[in-house]
Amino acid sequence: MEFPIYEIIQAIGKMFINPLFYWIILISYLISHKRVKEERWQFSKELFPIGSEYFKTIHISVIGSICISIILLLTNTVFVREIILFLSVIIFLLSFTAGFRFLSATYSLGFTFILFKILEAFNNRLFDNGQITNETFSTIALLVALFLFVEVAMYKQIKNETSFPGITKSKRGSWFGHFHLQKASFIPFLLFVPGELTISSITILPYITIGNESVSFVFIPFMTGFHHVIIGQLPETAAAMLRKNNFLLGMIVLIIALTSFYLPGLALIAIVISLLGKLFIEQQITKANREQGLYFLHMDEPLKILQIVPGSPAHRLGFRVGDTIKKVNEQPVHSITELNRLLVKTSSFPTFEIISANHEVKNIGNNKYKGDALSLGLIFPFIEENSID
Repeated sequence: MEFPIYEIIQAIGKMFINPLFYWIILISYLISHKRVKEERWQFSKELFPIGSEYFKTIHISVIGSICISIILLLTNTVFVREIILFLSVIIFLLSFTAGFRFLSATYSLGFTFILFKILEAFNNRLFDNGQITNETFSTIALLVALFLFVEVAMYKQIKNETSFPGITKSKRGSWFGHFHLQKASFIPFLLFVPGELTISSITILPYITIGNESVSFVFIPFMTGFHHVIIGQLPETAAAMLRKNNFLLGMIVLIIALTSFYLPGLALIAIVISLLGKLFIEQQITKANREQGLYFLHMDEPLKILQIVPGSPAHRLGFRVGDTIKKVNEQPVHSITELNRLLVKTSSFPTFEIISANHEVKNIGNNKYKGDALSLGLIFPFIEENSID
């Protein structure tokens, strides 16, 4: 059989008539728009534009889509349309009810796996006809492992200065800052579906023949993502822990999933481990938040920088998230009011002494900026301070 490049191109084109493709665009916009509205309310400005959740994930999408599609084609993976339908419904429900929080492929593919395992117990015709086999379940488990590695690559893109900040008032009335580690990636993948016409068939799909079986290519629109709230550490620190834990989980699931092609019962174990592992990782973040306390607590360090406005003078001067301003022009400062007063009254370019997140004393020189604290472009963990006159 010659490589059916034309049929693959057709399949990619047909992806654009799949309602799930447009739902992914819509839900991504709605989640991003909600985040921008919160930024405008808390900081009186939009810090990161709509769609920033996909920032620096294009290469992940392209490489992930190609690699996963090649693996599925080389293994002659065939998914009946019912699997694709239920997977689409689950992605819709997860994204609609929880945004990116439960949009990890571990959940969408894991719940699809469990749903069809339940159907198997009722002697469904799909199993009786051999349309869903043990290899089908093993392939879903393998996909979970592969997408865990995709998420590892996404965690690597988390940076302090591009993470989404927020400000909350505690039950005791103290303001504190936090971060939303919120990211998503669109990873469509190519696979085969049975070519026989059924009620659920889309007759315009391109068909080829493998052996004696008629199958068609389908490009499945798929997305994976995550959302964690971080209050006890910097985003990059939390992302490093999440990256490590997800990589270990991915390796464990991958080994079990590959073994399940020879020992079919292990596929269910791989899925259970992936789901429990994800919940455990989320619990570790919650535990870290609780044990490490509030990293950006206003009453402790009112001039600790929560975020930097992209493209602002502070960004160009080299301020970093987690820095604490201690002096301006060699004069100590303890509040945003003092900072603003010193910046406004100085006739020269102000210089800054800061304590970095690593507890190092640094001096920031300046030969370009003169102005008040607001125009400097620093975000502090206190709402009123970020809109000071």
